Amino acid sequence: MTPQYQDQAQSLREQFNNVETKIICISGGKGGVGKSVFSVNLGTEIAKTGKSVLLFDSDAGFANASILLGKNVNFTLSDYIDGKANIEKCVQKTKYGVNVISTGFDFKDWKIFQNNFTNKMADEFLKVASKHDYLIVDIGAGYSEKLNSFYISADKILLVTIPEPTAIVNAYTLIKALSMIGVNAELNIILNMIRDKNEIEPVKEVLNRTVSKFLNKKIEKFYDVYYEKLVHDSIKRQIPIVEFKENIRFSKIIKEISMDIMEEDYQQKEPFINKFKKLFGLGV
Repeated sequence: MTPQYQDQAQSLREQFNNVETKIICISGGKGGVGKSVFSVNLGTEIAKTGKSVLLFDSDAGFANASILLGKNVNFTLSDYIDGKANIEKCVQKTKYGVNVISTGFDFKDWKIFQNNFTNKMADEFLKVASKHDYLIVDIGAGYSEKLNSFYISADKILLVTIPEPTAIVNAYTLIKALSMIGVNAELNIILNMIRDKNEIEPVKEVLNRTVSKFLNKKIEKFYDVYYEKLVHDSIKRQIPIVEFKENIRFSKIIKEISMDIMEEDYQQKEPFINKFKKLFGLGV
């Protein structure tokens, strides 16, 4: 590296050393558990308090956060990589106060994103992310080694599951995988689509035992979310449920989660730029 680029790199690190952007990762052991719905509604609820939120829909090829927010995406990170847009144009503003940046909606976008995410791109993404109070990362369902950096970089992980055997087994497997890569972030569990209160305790027992055994910690918070038909209505209308029906039980639990997140005293264990580059598996 030439002295010029060394100076630029050092300047960048100094510039972002004091950035306090919090990274919240939302994941699930399998698809269909409501992960993206939670990402969108959590971002919307936090934005309602005046905080700035960037929602990164990282599920390349299957991105849907912008659709849930009723936003037609003009540019994605795939367009940035292809040279069709700069990084600022990839940030899509929504009427709900959440900015969205997406990897793309086609399988070719997945290939492009996986193969072309460079330090230069990360630096430009970083400048955008660091202007926000919260970076919410909507992670694709299941476990993939390529997602390790997302979990390692997080301040908090919200694992969404439902009270069905396959979903619980997949959540169990994901927790075991997180233990193998040394995740230190606080882990919260969101048990979604509950129809019978008798479903709750058995799931809590299994997941608490799993987290204690493999992560040597306890689940800091466990949120019970009952099935709500109006959530499906809000999806069809492409309106976040916290805006569509803010006084129903589902919206109230989203508000509770958002308040818990904002009230926490996060301990910055390392500079944001380090955490951010870990997010993409890049050297610092």
